[in-house]
Amino acid sequence: MSRVTFYLLQQQSAQAVKQFACRLTDKAWRNGMPVHIHTENDIQCETLDRLLWEWREDSFLPHEILSEKSSGAPITLGFKPPEALHDNTLLINLASSIPDFYRQFIRTCEIVDQSPGPVEILREKFKAYKADGIKPETHRI
Repeated sequence: MSRVTFYLLQQQSAQAVKQFACRLTDKAWRNGMPVHIHTENDIQCETLDRLLWEWREDSFLPHEILSEKSSGAPITLGFKPPEALHDNTLLINLASSIPDFYRQFIRTCEIVDQSPGPVEILREKFKAYKADGIKPETHRI
């Protein structure tokens, strides 16, 4: 069964969500876990791609935006369902809805800031996961 974790950030900004996504990606990859970051659209995907390149001066996160020419990097980004996954892949969902394919992943992470809009989306997602038989975990960051 898939595991779902909600990370509740104290900040109220979309930038904080992206920064935490990079931090979570870095930690997962260093622990040997492949990561797929699901974005809302191509603009968010490209923004996150740039952030991952600039994440830390002293390290490199091997990542790529999914395309027909994907090389199989351990960290992928995309706004469409991935065709192939590494074993034990972590899904970081930055889209406003739950992707239909989330059960293909060993774990799904939802990152939410404390702005009114994202909090409402969080509540709807939480209910939807519960209705799908998942008991989400929550962590305040």
